Amino acid sequence: MTTDGNVTLSSEKWSWKFFDKVAGLDSKKIENCFSCGACVGDCPAARNSSFNFRKIIYDVSLGEEEKVLSSKEVWYCFQCFFCMNKCPWRIGIPYIISRLRRMALERGYGRDLLEILSSVGRNLMESGLSISPRDYARLDPKKAERELAEMRLEMGLPEKYEVSSRAMEELKVILKETGLSEELKKLSDSVKQSKECSEKY
Repeated sequence: MTTDGNVTLSSEKWSWKFFDKVAGLDSKKIENCFSCGACVGDCPAARNSSFNFRKIIYDVSLGEEEKVLSSKEVWYCFQCFFCMNKCPWRIGIPYIISRLRRMALERGYGRDLLEILSSVGRNLMESGLSISPRDYARLDPKKAERELAEMRLEMGLPEKYEVSSRAMEELKVILKETGLSEELKKLSDSVKQSKECSEKY
């Protein structure tokens, strides 16, 4: 990458194999990313971390599989889909990131993040919320819950936010019909197996 932010491609390093596997149907359109960067400009993940899709896809295009799949950056995407609204070519960036995450897990990377993903799924199934107060402060969850309750009371809201029983029933049907319940169970089992392997070795 040059000092002015433009990407300079090296024909010696260029590899279509990894690029096509990751980019999929967007492989031709995605070449435009090298001279754009609109997605990064308004990306909330890019503002709060080292996440940079343009840099990731540049490394992908060079065939840097290990570098990309072993990096933490592919896990920083919020999956908010805001980038797709900003992209002039409507490239499926969130889907590309999801593809990279799956490939990373298959390669043995990102296992430490499975527990976090598992907790999000568990929260969703149990309470209808993807993140609970205890997730904000893992070292002191009770304090986090107490402070959130106080904040809600000050705002004139109920001490605890709860999803209605009707909404929960509808959510359970959606999770079951879409197959997400089964996927979350598999994820939970993977976390359990990873912990057992860590304790064993």
